[in-house]
Amino acid sequence: MTTNAPSTILVVDDYSDNRVLLSAWLRAKGYKVIEAQDGREGLLQANRSHPDLILMDLAMPELDGVEATRQLRQRRTFSRTPIFAISAYTTYDVKADALAAGCTEVFAKPLDLAALLGRIELSLDQQNSNRVNHRAAIGSS
Repeated sequence: MTTNAPSTILVVDDYSDNRVLLSAWLRAKGYKVIEAQDGREGLLQANRSHPDLILMDLAMPELDGVEATRQLRQRRTFSRTPIFAISAYTTYDVKADALAAGCTEVFAKPLDLAALLGRIELSLDQQNSNRVNHRAAIGSS
């Protein structure tokens, strides 16, 4: 990670083993992690914590990841937040639905952790760079 304060990642997955393992792995990498067990709780946690990045399972009860992503993208606060879909079902239609809802990327389970970490780091670095550039532009006007 390239920032002083740890970035916050929201992990939304109804399968507790996946959520706990992924969260522990991210914490070991230095991230602050918030967990949610379904799409509804994910929306609540996102509104409370304003995470820097969201890992969203697609197939969940109550509110699935596609609809939760759609609802997040309707809010200005989350219009640019990276949302990575994670799913055991990654057919063309599943990927297309996730991307159309506003997911930044789609990752298949079982996760390739090295690839996921690379994309997380790249997305967060880009996000931090955009914030710095935005602040510099505001400061020079």
